[in-house]
Amino acid sequence: ERIREPAGADAVGRHLDLEVDNVRTTLGSIDPEALADVVAHLADAGRHVYVLSGDASLGVAQQFVGDLTALRDGVSILNGNEVAVRRQVALVRPDDVVVTIDLRRYDAWLVDAAGGVREAGAWCLAITDSLLSPLTALADRTFVLGAASVGPFDSHVGTLALLNLLAAGVADRLRDVAADRLD
Repeated sequence: ERIREPAGADAVGRHLDLEVDNVRTTLGSIDPEALADVVAHLADAGRHVYVLSGDASLGVAQQFVGDLTALRDGVSILNGNEVAVRRQVALVRPDDVVVTIDLRRYDAWLVDAAGGVREAGAWCLAITDSLLSPLTALADRTFVLGAASVGPFDSHVGTLALLNLLAAGVADRLRDVAADRLD
């Protein structure tokens, strides 16, 4: 539907307004208690952290995995074809943490994989665009993103802002260990 909408005269201004609103919507809706809980799970060195992302959000998911890997061991992305993802999901343990990231049009393979990690007993965080997302029902915690866009594709500026916030929280919590790793 968005591809059929005219861009308008002030593309830069409209884009700026939407992206600032995406960040404000995403970060402004975060409950501090939920944030603390998520950061505690992500910073727990006794838990492996897996990130499961839809195709459209894979770039920001890989950045998040890279940031967390710089801070702690045991972080990986669940990615590949259906067989590879199923094989990786089979290795998820009940004490692991799984972060799922996907927006409307939710990739069916991702929802299936999220169901598999939930069945494995892992602690799950859903990062998605609506509380009505199928990922929400499979998660212990959910963060809702603003993803409005001028063009035909969803924006991931809010997603990146949220993932940056989570990585900063983990860095703060693991300050001594993370400082040594970064040195």
